[in-house]
Amino acid sequence: MWVIVPAVALRQVAFWMALAATAFAACTRVEQSGPPAKVPIASGGFGGEPTEPGSRAGAGGDGGGGAPSGPGGAPAAIELGLWPTFASDPQQPSDVQAVSAAVSGLSVGSTTLPIAERWDSLSGATGTPRRVTWDRLDAMIKPYRGRGGNVALCIGIVDRQDAAWPFASDLEGEEALSAMQRTIDEVLARYAAQLSHLCFGYELDRYLAKVSRESGRRLLEFLEQSIAYASQHPMRGPRTAIGAAITLGALSEAGDAPLDELLLGDEVVAVYDPLDAHAKLKRPDAVADEIAAALETLSSRPGIALPLTLFEAGYPSAEDAGATEESQLAFYDSLFTGLAAHRDALGFVGIFGLGDRAAADCDAEAVLFGGSATAQAARALVRCSMGLRADRDKPAWPSVLAAFSRFR
Repeated sequence: MWVIVPAVALRQVAFWMALAATAFAACTRVEQSGPPAKVPIASGGFGGEPTEPGSRAGAGGDGGGGAPSGPGGAPAAIELGLWPTFASDPQQPSDVQAVSAAVSGLSVGSTTLPIAERWDSLSGATGTPRRVTWDRLDAMIKPYRGRGGNVALCIGIVDRQDAAWPFASDLEGEEALSAMQRTIDEVLARYAAQLSHLCFGYELDRYLAKVSRESGRRLLEFLEQSIAYASQHPMRGPRTAIGAAITLGALSEAGDAPLDELLLGDEVVAVYDPLDAHAKLKRPDAVADEIAAALETLSSRPGIALPLTLFEAGYPSAEDAGATEESQLAFYDSLFTGLAAHRDALGFVGIFGLGDRAAADCDAEAVLFGGSATAQAARALVRCSMGLRADRDKPAWPSVLAAFSRFR
């Protein structure tokens, strides 16, 4: 889905990170590679290797670690992060732009770096790490590690309505689970100390609504196995919360999503959609009502209510998307009012995002949501103007900056 140029050497990336720290006004976007060709699982696929020889998790994917840790819980304050979105500049390597974007978010007060990566971007068919992706992630995360920041990472088993696993066969059998376990090993071997949230998704209920009952059953079983493995992993940090990423609408509206099978792990990870089921833009203040309704759904279920993480929340500003810069500001005012009213029940909130994006990126992403051509065109317009900065700061930008301090 995202386009990656060959990875630059880490020394070059370090240079660009230093440069970006003083020039963060250039808004940027994390670029993902397009999904690689699916291959039979037995053939291994494209391997690649991380920066050092071999993967961080070891050749067998069983890197060492400490004693098992307890489940992550809801923090006393809301953890905020800023998605490092940007309009791609073809004159610069996209990995350099991604690093600059990550540094920009850190520089303005974002305590957590939100990242969503398709599984087939992270790993080959046997779970072998893809070097181009891991080099980029290492470089983006390095500034947060240096400043004591956090990372919220979501592994996309699916990407909205698109299957995102790195092999041609279905999600069944020992080989599929072994590939995911090796990916999890790699994530924790590299980032366990910084990882405050690890989720599996992305927007799983969209995919489940599209596929057959049998395909949905296989995905749900695989999801449960993956979360169980990550939750019990010896390298898991004591504050890493784990969950499945679904839409906020699956929690706040009466729908067909199998919530009992999706509410797994330590928290519920939700993604806010500013469009309704008919691809019409929601009112700016609808987000506060959806948060309240989602929390009511969680509290009404048997057992201890899981905390809610809002992994992605944003609103467009472009008139051709049916919005204005003032309505985007109204959205964030409503969002932060809703967060303040429920701060004890919320963990992480990812603001989407730093800068507006290029039309080609949004067009490609809109296809993953499905729907008619008209709906996809509307989606692309919305996704492309959800940044808080373009050629200048938008009116909502000061409100977001103030929230970074207010919710700590």
